[in-house]
Amino acid sequence: MQKTVNAKIFAIKYKLLKLLTNSIEKDKNAIKSGAKITFNDYCKIQLVDCTRTSYSKEDQAKLDEYANKMLISKQVTHYTRIDIDNIPQEVDDKVNEILNTLEDNQDKDIKRVASKVASKR
Repeated sequence: MQKTVNAKIFAIKYKLLKLLTNSIEKDKNAIKSGAKITFNDYCKIQLVDCTRTSYSKEDQAKLDEYANKMLISKQVTHYTRIDIDNIPQEVDDKVNEILNTLEDNQDKDIKRVASKVASKR
């Protein structure tokens, strides 16, 4: 059975994801910069110092050269990416309205947002 995807809903979700991702990144940067966090008892937000190791460019070049000499090669992975373009302005307006409502109102108003979004068509 073939699944059906509603393009209008897909576009709304896609744009909302992009805006929320940007909004979350801004919030993360603000937290890293020492922003005041309200509703502290609602969830646990913490900064965790992490480390990652990688080879320098020079060392990676040496490893690549060694791998070539030893006939060790990287595997190619094929995948399909879904892109979406030419999203109508009405979708941008709706997504901006949802995000602005979430960010600009008090906590009690957030409950109303879900019902308003669900009832608008």
